[in-house]
Amino acid sequence: MHKAAYTNPQQQRQHWRRSTLVYVLALAFIALLSLTSHFLVQSIVNKQEATARVVNLAGRQRMLSQRITLFASELLTSRQNYAAEILRDDYLDAINTLEKVHLALLNGSKELHIPKPTSRDVVQIFTATPINLDQRIKQFLSQARRIANPALSLDERTNAFEQIKATAYYDIVGSLDTLLFQYQKDSETAIRKLQNYNKISLLGMIITLIVEALFIFRPLLLSLYRREQQYLKLLKEMDSEITERVRFQTFTDSLTGLLNRLSLLERIQTSIELAERDKGNFVVISVGIDRFEDMNNSLGHDKGDELLFSIAHRLQKLANGSGGFIGRITGEEFAITLEQRKSNMELMRFLRQLSQSIANPVQTEHFCIQVTASVGLAFYPDDGLSARELLMHANQAMRIAKDEGGNCFRFFQPAMTTYMTRRIKLEQELRQALADPSQLRLFYQPKVDLGSGSIIGVEALLRWHHPEEGMISPMEFIPIAEDSGLILDLGDWVLVQALEQLSRWQREGVAIGMAINVSVKQLLHRDLCDRILALSQQQDIAPDAVQLEITETHIMNDMGRIIAALCALDKAGFTLAIDDFGTGHSSLSRLRDLPVKVLKIDKSFVKNAMRDKKEAQIVKAIIDMGHSLDKTIIAEGIETQEQMQLLTELGCDEGQGYLFARPMPVEELDLLLRQNAQYWHPKDRVGP
Repeated sequence: MHKAAYTNPQQQRQHWRRSTLVYVLALAFIALLSLTSHFLVQSIVNKQEATARVVNLAGRQRMLSQRITLFASELLTSRQNYAAEILRDDYLDAINTLEKVHLALLNGSKELHIPKPTSRDVVQIFTATPINLDQRIKQFLSQARRIANPALSLDERTNAFEQIKATAYYDIVGSLDTLLFQYQKDSETAIRKLQNYNKISLLGMIITLIVEALFIFRPLLLSLYRREQQYLKLLKEMDSEITERVRFQTFTDSLTGLLNRLSLLERIQTSIELAERDKGNFVVISVGIDRFEDMNNSLGHDKGDELLFSIAHRLQKLANGSGGFIGRITGEEFAITLEQRKSNMELMRFLRQLSQSIANPVQTEHFCIQVTASVGLAFYPDDGLSARELLMHANQAMRIAKDEGGNCFRFFQPAMTTYMTRRIKLEQELRQALADPSQLRLFYQPKVDLGSGSIIGVEALLRWHHPEEGMISPMEFIPIAEDSGLILDLGDWVLVQALEQLSRWQREGVAIGMAINVSVKQLLHRDLCDRILALSQQQDIAPDAVQLEITETHIMNDMGRIIAALCALDKAGFTLAIDDFGTGHSSLSRLRDLPVKVLKIDKSFVKNAMRDKKEAQIVKAIIDMGHSLDKTIIAEGIETQEQMQLLTELGCDEGQGYLFARPMPVEELDLLLRQNAQYWHPKDRVGP
């Protein structure tokens, strides 16, 4: 029966419910007995305390009756008026006190903590014959008051004295003794009842504990014993399964089900041993999803996991079909090992299939997205002799492919190790430079009105003066800042420094605008509009004096996520510009919808326009299109008079480049602005 109940979940639940109910009822019964015993004991204790107070009052009543008798005798014999008056007051006070004590004993008193008598025998002592203590006390008090009445004759008062004397010595004392005896008798009866109840209560508790032991604890212990035996059997049966599961979790990626990094390294090492034995070779291919972090932040981590799962199984199918194996290294990075090195043609075909497999749109229940990947390749034994070395070199080649724009593949070159080591070194030193502002400073490059030749604004450009290497090119450290997230702190530092400088120029009377480059990461990760607006208000700068430049490629790639931030900046009054225009494949519809007022033609078009008519036609098309959309056109990278003349003829509005001025520190720019006197208006200037 117990075994059936144990193996049947429904019967087992019913069994435990009944056992629990019996157990709770037993506990409730014991608690009830305990509470009842407590209240009974407390009741007896209260009665004993009340009896003690009654005994005390009864003794006081006896003393008062004797005292009244004594005062009455002295009052009758006193001859001095003054002494008789004092004695009379004491006498009446004793009578009133006796009456108060008697009423407390008869009716109870909250003031004296005396309960009203409830015992029938006690009530009869007070009110019924033959004792009738209440009547005797009242007669005693009545006669005692007659003695103190001066209106009565001496004989009447003397007769009253004889009566209270007899009553005090015989009736009252005897009645009070009877009352005290009856209270003691009632107290003893209550104590006996309590003792009997305690015996019954103890017996009830013992019986309850026996019932619990037989019908609750014994089945419970038996059930626990049987469960322990069954668990031991189950553990033995599942031992191999648990071992296999632990091994699976140790060597398998939990999200994709592919080999994890540890297992992948072991498989690659096995491939190395086989290749050494057979004098063979193989290739390790590192695959990284481009811009996965941005997509993960945009879609959410759950959808990012779905994307990785889908891509992983595509790659797994491709690797298995080519006689290789695949594992997940970390995050969005995978590694494929092809056991036998393919010919160049076969390898190119595999890489093309790999690219097509990843590029196919990933469509799930929640989203549809198309991604690209960067690929790095490392060959054994040419590029490494250990599993870790091969995987690291393939990963370095993949990182280079990402740095070059992604959606491409690169073969490992020894110089890549130096390149990656330098990137890591510069990233750490750039973090230190943020804590040491003396290494960072802003240079400014003027922007010129091509019609008048006047300086109408400057662009703030960040420069890093390394304590050991000197000036490091922004082309080198800005991508590192973008990838590491340092661009957020660097961008904020540039905003603060540039706006402070613009504020100083305005206070000195320099009417000039400031262009500041802004990263897409700043637009995505921080409330940039509120930040710049607060800084502008703090420095008393009008928003229209600030031009914010965003690279065209970044705008087109992240337009859906940054359009709200761009609109907020435009609404606040800041001028928005697309930098490197012509390199990001903007469509006319997108350009029309963007809240930008300025297009900056990329310097590559300006450079090629002089020697290639098609490039010149592209520049003209950009200028005409921009003007048709009511946008200001700025040309970057103007280095010769011929380029400036051509751009002027094509209708370009403004220019920027080495022909006018190189980027320079603020001290040199101040001198240049003073030379351009019509834009220098010091408030305290004197003379002609």
